[in-house]
Amino acid sequence: MFKECHKCGHGGLKCQDDYATLKSGYWWQWRNETHHHRCRVFISNLLTSSPALGDDDVQYPHPLPTPHKCPMNGSCKGGLDSPCEKGYDGPLCAVCSSGYYNQFQTCQKCPSKKWIIGQLSLIAVAILIIIAVSVWTRKIKNKKFEECSIIDTILFKLKIGIGFYQVTYGLLEAFSYIKWPDSLHVVSKYSKLLQLNILQMAPVNCLSRGLHVNAFDNLFAILAVNAAIIVLGSIAYGVRKGIILRDRNLGETEKSGKISQAKELVYRNSFFLLYVTYLSTCSKAATVLPLACRKLCRDESDGFCFTYLKADYSIRCHDSRYNHVVIVAYISIAYIFALPLATFIVLLRQKRATATADAKTSKSLVPSPELIFGFRFLFENYKTRSWYWELVEMSRKVIVTSGLILVGKETRSYIGLAWVVAGMYGVLFAWIRAIRDAFENRLMATSLAVTVFNLAIGAVSRIPAENMPASVDPYMETVIFNILVLAANSLVIGLLACKILHR
Repeated sequence: MFKECHKCGHGGLKCQDDYATLKSGYWWQWRNETHHHRCRVFISNLLTSSPALGDDDVQYPHPLPTPHKCPMNGSCKGGLDSPCEKGYDGPLCAVCSSGYYNQFQTCQKCPSKKWIIGQLSLIAVAILIIIAVSVWTRKIKNKKFEECSIIDTILFKLKIGIGFYQVTYGLLEAFSYIKWPDSLHVVSKYSKLLQLNILQMAPVNCLSRGLHVNAFDNLFAILAVNAAIIVLGSIAYGVRKGIILRDRNLGETEKSGKISQAKELVYRNSFFLLYVTYLSTCSKAATVLPLACRKLCRDESDGFCFTYLKADYSIRCHDSRYNHVVIVAYISIAYIFALPLATFIVLLRQKRATATADAKTSKSLVPSPELIFGFRFLFENYKTRSWYWELVEMSRKVIVTSGLILVGKETRSYIGLAWVVAGMYGVLFAWIRAIRDAFENRLMATSLAVTVFNLAIGAVSRIPAENMPASVDPYMETVIFNILVLAANSLVIGLLACKILHR
């Protein structure tokens, strides 16, 4: 109206009545309140029937803030002030307000405290039952080391099932910018329980209105779980060993045998739980590293830019507090590399010791029988030539979940990359057939096929940042499609349950 026209170039701008403002679903931040007020006055003058025509009235001399697409659906109202919907707060309206918790890129109202405590109690009871069954089966197991006990056989199959659902949750978390079907969200909602991260199992921040759980708190929680597994295992072994040594009715040979059994039990349960939490440890460490930060600039001049964690926009990267706390993430990286490396060394020594005929030469290389027993669930169900395959499987899980957190952007190419990796690994596994048991081979192949299926859904789903037309969305929302997704993702646990019950 006052001067020349400019192209409404950015997709986040809504241009009408000779001025530009934000579309719904976008967020911006003004450099200062002066610029914000000046723009508001300019627009008011533009829309009035008798505008002022002074030089300062007919132009807005400052650049408009840069629009940013909000990662959470329905969180940003747009407009000149860029307000957030109820329950959302912070940069990009990507932080949940007090009384709300984050669940798959949406802020949900906190449930009751009784519900949270009840859910945590059920999880604790389930873990205790698993440990109790493990102790009971250890007492009745066959004395021959070569033969698997009932719990060993169950652990082999549980390892495959738990790994699949952990990957499913990790994929939806790593590619949270994708508009996944609601049916996959349901599967992933319960899959997160298998991460054994206390702060993820239930919205703990809802227990107190002033309590806020951020990305670093999640990392601290999973590291605390790992430490608790080791400490409690050591205490349990120490107590059991003390009881055995004080039993005067047992001879030295019997005491030695019972202490060895106690050590085997502690090793097996501790190593199994550490490997269950391993993938969660990797993902939580990856989400707080500097590579997982996002730069947000207030305007096109790039004079005022800040970086935030993409996993938690309440944390600003590279400030003094972040630089101190991120040291914990680097320490956890050492643990992430140390666990599989130590496992590889133990398994390699065991392999070499069993392959050599010279007992004197191999004695110094062979790990203790109790240690080997603790690692049995990692190699016992694989063929002799594929003793290392569990480490390959672990690498695959880390790459398709945690690895892409560090390099991924909100584009379709990265989920396509994960799709290719998952597909190639599935072909490789089908070719090698590394697992000894036929049912476990089928169970693993099924889990890999469903993972490829899930990634295919992600590849054709809507990505808001790409402004892709919603022509495919009606198909994603049909009842038949959701039933198909639920059936495919329930296939693994269904096969597992049928096999265990049949046994």
